[in-house]
Amino acid sequence: MLNKVFLSLCSNNSCFLFLASALGGFGRGLYVEKWAPFVKELAVIVVRGRDNAIVCYPVVETIHNFGLNGFRESICHIVKAPAVVPWKIRQLASDVAHKAVSSLEGAGVFAVELFLTSDGQILLNEVAPRPHNSGHHTIESCYTSQYEQHLRAVLGLPLGDPSMKTPAAMMYNLLGEDEGDQGFHLAHQMIAKALTIPGANVHWYDKPEMRKQRKMGHVTIVGPSMGVVEARMNSMLVGRGYDGQPAIPPRIGIIMGSDSDLPVMKDASKILTMFGVPHEVRIVSAHRTPELMCSYAASARDRGLQLIIAGAGGMVASLTPLPVIGVPVRSSSLDGMDSLLSIVQMPRGVPVATVAINNATNAGLLAVRILGAGDPDLLARMSQYQEDTREEVLRKAEKLQSQGWESYLNP
Repeated sequence: MLNKVFLSLCSNNSCFLFLASALGGFGRGLYVEKWAPFVKELAVIVVRGRDNAIVCYPVVETIHNFGLNGFRESICHIVKAPAVVPWKIRQLASDVAHKAVSSLEGAGVFAVELFLTSDGQILLNEVAPRPHNSGHHTIESCYTSQYEQHLRAVLGLPLGDPSMKTPAAMMYNLLGEDEGDQGFHLAHQMIAKALTIPGANVHWYDKPEMRKQRKMGHVTIVGPSMGVVEARMNSMLVGRGYDGQPAIPPRIGIIMGSDSDLPVMKDASKILTMFGVPHEVRIVSAHRTPELMCSYAASARDRGLQLIIAGAGGMVASLTPLPVIGVPVRSSSLDGMDSLLSIVQMPRGVPVATVAINNATNAGLLAVRILGAGDPDLLARMSQYQEDTREEVLRKAEKLQSQGWESYLNP
C-alpha cells in the first residue's frame, strides 16, 4: 500500500511542493491535498439499495470543534439540518453527493462530506460508507432514520422517505470534557439541561470509560424553525433561561412605522396572545429608519420568525422570503386608501396578503391559520374559535327572537 501524506496546513502551492520534495517526492507514493478555502462544511447522507436505487437526505451543515491548542480537530460537534444555505447550493451539494456515491460500489448508507467555497463551489472532501454523525439527527427529524434506511438498503427492501418531518433540527455531540468521574459529572449536567428543553432528545451511548473529546452521546433538538432550534440549543449550552422555563423565541413579528399605528396593530397582538402564539411588536419605519427595516426583514427568518404582520408591509415583503400580511392603517387625509393601494398594487414577484383597513384582528387570525397549516394544535384552536363564534351568534339570534328587539337593545 502506498504511503499517503496529507499536507493540509499550507495555503500556497510552493509550500506544498517544498514539503513534498522534502519528504522524498511524488515517486515515493506521496500526494498533496490542495488547500481548500471553504466557508462552510456541508454533508449529505446518501443511501443506495441493492437494486442501485439512490435517495439523498437534506443537506446539512457540520461544525467542528476547536481543541485546547486552538487548532481545529476532526470531530463533528454540531449539525444543522437543513443547512442554512441558498436553495441552489443545496441542489448542487445533493448532485455532487449523488454522483460520488453512484461511482462507488455497495449498498447502504454513505456520508458524503463537502466543502462550500466563497465563490459558491462545492468540493468533495470525503465519503464514509456507514451511518454517520451528520445523520444522527434523522432519528427524530426524518421520516426514515439513517439506521432504518441502512437496514432497508442492505436487505434489499424498498428505500424509505428521507425527507424531514420537522422544519429544523440541530444535533450536538456530547464529547468528553474531562477524564473519569469528573467527565461523567459534566456530561450528566449537560443532559440535565437538555431534558428541560422543548424538542430535545438525549442519546447516551453508555460507554464505560470517559476520556477527553471522546463521543459519549448526542442531543438532537427539533423545532418549527432554525432560529427557534438555535435559541433552544443556546439555552442548553450557555444556560440562558435555564430555570426550568427556557426562553421562547417569537414566531411572528408585528411591525409598524410609528407608535401612531399601535392602537390598530395591538389587535393583532391580542389575537396572537389569545391563541398562545409567541410574537414580538416593533416600530420599524421604512421612511425614517430604512436601515433598521432592512436589517429586521433580512434577519427575520434566521431569528426564527415564521411570518410578519406589518402596517402596509410592501417593502418588508421584498426583503424576506417569509409570508407578510399587510394591515392598511387609516390615515388622517386619505382615510387609509393610500395604505390599502400600496399593498394591493405591489409588483409581480412581491406578494403581500392584506385585510380591510384597520382590521388587524383579521391579520392576527389569518396569521394563526397560516401557521396552523403545519401546527395541529393551532389548527385545533382555530376550529374551536370558529365553533365558539358560531355558538355566540346562535345565542344572540335566540335571545333576539325570544325577547324582541326592544328588550334586546334595552336589557
